[in-house]
Amino acid sequence: MELRHMRYVLAVARHGSFSRAAEALLVAQPALSRQIRDVEAEIGETLFERGSTGATVTPAGRTFVAHVRQVVALADATREVVRAESPPRELVHVGLPPGLSPRWTVAVGRRLVSTVPTASVRFVEAGSAEQLRLLARGRLDIAVVHQLPPADVQSLLLATERLGVAVRPDHPLARADRYRLEDLDGMRILVHSRDQIPTQQDGLLAAAGSAGIEPEWIFARFVEHARACAEAAEADAVMAGSHTANAQLAGWVWRPIEDLDLAMSTWVVRRTDARDIVSPVIAAIREADPPPGSDGSVSRR
Repeated sequence: MELRHMRYVLAVARHGSFSRAAEALLVAQPALSRQIRDVEAEIGETLFERGSTGATVTPAGRTFVAHVRQVVALADATREVVRAESPPRELVHVGLPPGLSPRWTVAVGRRLVSTVPTASVRFVEAGSAEQLRLLARGRLDIAVVHQLPPADVQSLLLATERLGVAVRPDHPLARADRYRLEDLDGMRILVHSRDQIPTQQDGLLAAAGSAGIEPEWIFARFVEHARACAEAAEADAVMAGSHTANAQLAGWVWRPIEDLDLAMSTWVVRRTDARDIVSPVIAAIREADPPPGSDGSVSRR
């Protein structure tokens, strides 16, 4: 006999009415009556005398009610004991930057649930610079960023991804087998804003200056709508990793820029005074498969 059926019997005995018991249990009265009849059929006894004024417990019903009351009390007590023995869970806030694969972040979330049961993780979406500010203020426990972290924190290089451009399919460069910096001269290129990926903007400007080219850079803040931003800006290309190109720029031709010594790195960062729970959370993040599009590089710092 199921525990919930025992609770139904106790509710009818306590309220003296099928209708009032159904209302208290938040079930339909016909369903409750049917469940009680099934219990009576199972034990071979009538538990309640039904009447126009309510339900009266029979002598057999009184014996049965006394028994199931003890069973239900024991079940509730067992649940409380198990809950009391369960380890407490600590709330851990983890930042996520734009440009990460949703498939990877979902996999990380599931891994955290299965491998760090003492942590209750909350993801916070924010750009790299904002995450580092939140980390410094103690509002984030872990930052996942696309810029080299400052020296006063502990950091781990999770992955690196080659930087390239996704070129509009009707642009002449889309037919090329390889992309080089000189090919970008004069093109309108959409790039993440400085507050999203600070080091990328500086590296691009420096590389373009060294190569003697003058692309028309369009710096914008975008996360999941690269194609819409590119169309609105009438851009010829979007500077991005392969994952963003595959996910958001279908039909555009992405290739790495062969002579651009610039990659998008993903760092996991913590404060030096972080709580003990932060270490196993970072370990679980690190042990997940590398984000799609990365070369899987991992190093310590």
